[in-house]
Amino acid sequence: MRINKFLSSSGVASRRKSDEYIKSGRVSVNDKIVRDFIDIDVENDIVKVDDNIIKPVKRKLYFAFNKPPFVLSATKDKSERQTVCDFFRDINERLFCVGRLDYLSEGLILVTNDGDFANRLTHPKFRIKKQYLIKTADIVDDELIDKMKRGVKLEDGFFSPIFVARTKNELWIKMVIDVGRNRIIRRFLSHFNIHIDNLKRIAIGGLRLDNLGEGQYRELSQEEKEYFSRGNPI
Repeated sequence: MRINKFLSSSGVASRRKSDEYIKSGRVSVNDKIVRDFIDIDVENDIVKVDDNIIKPVKRKLYFAFNKPPFVLSATKDKSERQTVCDFFRDINERLFCVGRLDYLSEGLILVTNDGDFANRLTHPKFRIKKQYLIKTADIVDDELIDKMKRGVKLEDGFFSPIFVARTKNELWIKMVIDVGRNRIIRRFLSHFNIHIDNLKRIAIGGLRLDNLGEGQYRELSQEEKEYFSRGNPI
């Protein structure tokens, strides 16, 4: 099996993140650092990441999690800040986040030990829709909403939301996007000098946050797993 596929299927990280680990010299096979995508013998070779032995996962797990603010979308943090995976200490498997929500943001995020699943959901070609509720410091008027609909050119390229509108509570905006660029909503609203008081993801594709409590998680149903496993889960 190719080394990066072994790492992703063993719950280390997504395929792309596993590629980064290999290229940066964090992966060894039989105590020799490897930087190329070699084939390994799953049964006999000893694979390590940062000197930790990696073993195939016993069972693939898929969770929906309601991330609180001031929590990192990560497995661990060098500064010992709280991470998403700290909420899963009772799960005896190596887990990681599918994509991320920034430190201040909250809401729905997927957590798994299946790297192929994560790679599929985060690959740009799938363009999975994500819905957000955003509380602004001031009411955003109709003229500004219209400008937002037209989009703007940011430092990493043009961006426009699929949908943006005020809710019945006029301090809140609903926005739908289908890209995963870093802090894209915050950078987009900053362009219009809109201050964000709260940013919450409420849906990923057809999966909704609903009444899942802050800091709580649940396993995806078989139907939900099949939904995300289809060719274009939008």
